Amino acid sequence: MSSENSSSSSLFGIVLIIFVAISFATGSTLAKIAFDDGATPLSVLTGRTAMAAISVFVILKVWGIPMVLPIRVRWTAIGMGVLVAVYSYGLLGSLVHIPVALAVLTFYLYPILTSVGSWAIGQESITPRIVVCLITAFIGLGLALDIGGNFNSLGISMAAGAAVVFTILLLITNKLVAGQDSRPISLHMMSVATLLYVVVDLHTQAMPLPTSLVGIAAYIGSGVFFAFSIIGLFIGMARIGAVRTTLFMNFEPVSSIVL
Repeated sequence: MSSENSSSSSLFGIVLIIFVAISFATGSTLAKIAFDDGATPLSVLTGRTAMAAISVFVILKVWGIPMVLPIRVRWTAIGMGVLVAVYSYGLLGSLVHIPVALAVLTFYLYPILTSVGSWAIGQESITPRIVVCLITAFIGLGLALDIGGNFNSLGISMAAGAAVVFTILLLITNKLVAGQDSRPISLHMMSVATLLYVVVDLHTQAMPLPTSLVGIAAYIGSGVFFAFSIIGLFIGMARIGAVRTTLFMNFEPVSSIVL
């Protein structure tokens, strides 16, 4: 029975991560529509991260789940919130300088980086099959995506930096959520990231929003899908681990092509 429960848990985690990948792609597509209608990466990030924080807060409140974390976990979650803010801005900000396909391909170095990092610190073992799958997936993405010729060094650096930061975030999360409810952790992370974005908004004295109903709908939709994605990501990772999570997250760029 224990083996059956473990298999069911793994299957649920895999299915959830696939939906998370599709949801991330949908949110990014909607964010691009909001950009075209007058929003900026910073204003989209502020809105969608705030929506994610509020969504997690409501879930915890309705279900009566404690929001208080042990001191060590709380400070780790706060640090992870800073990482969320940095990687998100790096990825969306890179779209201003390079084509979406090139940004996606550069960012998707993170599955390989996560696998190597997880093996290096002893979190998970890497089998030859996983290595082949990761490398094949990355090469396949490069062939499938319509990469433009605008190889702007700043844009590529931002996307690559986002991949490195996201890798660190996943490795920390993989250890932190083991045997623990990830939702209170998500609340702390999203709250800190939102606070950082608001501080930057106040400093720049600018938070442009879309100018049409379509743009506003895309802006709100991006936040809704991001909220589901970030919550589902950590729940799924607790079920199947960081390496397998990054492998199935390759459904995100494929979904982006379809969308």
